[in-house]
Amino acid sequence: MDKGSRNVEILKQNQYSPLKVEEQIAIIYLGTKGLLTDLPINKVKGFEKEFLTQLTSRHPEILEEFKAGKLNNESLEVVETLSKELVEKLK
Repeated sequence: MDKGSRNVEILKQNQYSPLKVEEQIAIIYLGTKGLLTDLPINKVKGFEKEFLTQLTSRHPEILEEFKAGKLNNESLEVVETLSKELVEKLK
């Protein structure tokens, strides 16, 4: 049930400012893989913002791959590692 609540949180977007498709792919991937399980529900939106900021600044090439529809194991491992780092920091 908590996983579903977290997934609902990651799907919420501000009116008139939707996430880019590649950002949505990265966030939804984390939710479907259960990588946010240790994160309190009330911290999901803050995590999402920090995660996307870090991913954009440290690994912009991954977002470009996602935008092009390419999901490879290397990129997904980077996304997972970054997610785990941030979850540990925020929980």
